[in-house]
Amino acid sequence: MEVERAVATTSDPSRRRLLRSLAFGACNAILPVGWSADEPGLESSARSTRRVGIAAAGWAGVPCVSVELRDEEQQRVLRTGGNGPTYAIVPVPFSAGTLEVDVAAELTGRGAPEARGFVGVSFHVDEAAETYEAVYLRMTNGRLNRPMPPAPRIDRAVQYVAHPGFHYAVSRERYPGRYEKGADIGLGLWHRLRLEVERSRLRAMVDGREVLAVDDLRYAGREGPIGLWIDDGTRGYFRRLRIS
Repeated sequence: MEVERAVATTSDPSRRRLLRSLAFGACNAILPVGWSADEPGLESSARSTRRVGIAAAGWAGVPCVSVELRDEEQQRVLRTGGNGPTYAIVPVPFSAGTLEVDVAAELTGRGAPEARGFVGVSFHVDEAAETYEAVYLRMTNGRLNRPMPPAPRIDRAVQYVAHPGFHYAVSRERYPGRYEKGADIGLGLWHRLRLEVERSRLRAMVDGREVLAVDDLRYAGREGPIGLWIDDGTRGYFRRLRIS
């Protein structure tokens, strides 16, 4: 098996851990600089959690996976609010490097009136403690919607958060405009989300254009799996995940 040969010939401990983690699925592709999965590889690699379910899907003419809050979690969010560890897990260890994935979203009609089509990527995840960092898109706040959303929503299309304790309400109050920005995105459209993580710094890009930069990541250096993150009233779609 190619994974076994690669493990046997590499002397880099972190690379050996990464390669071993890839051996669980034949659909996972080992690339010179990292890991990738398209469908059905992403479906077989990612797994549901007690808060969200994941399923194979076809959306906007392409195969993908869908991620949605479980019924009990959706009801909890309506009672107490979102911004929790609501992600499907991709069990590939990541600390620093690049994450890329195509994302799209639609509203389910089961969320609160302020549901915005929340979809993004979690990283530096600690599953046991349910802590993580994430960058997510609010699709209905993007500049490509017609009609365009009013201010201030139009300047709140992309968001960085850390759980717990540093979600949008906190950053908005303490550092208005620093951890959320506008973006050329829209509900019902595919977008390529790219996160570049180096030490405590993050650069987020959408469709090749930088949309957000953060220089004080809360969990910098932590190694953990990746999360396909969604929130209230949203069915998120993901395809072409690449981790390097």
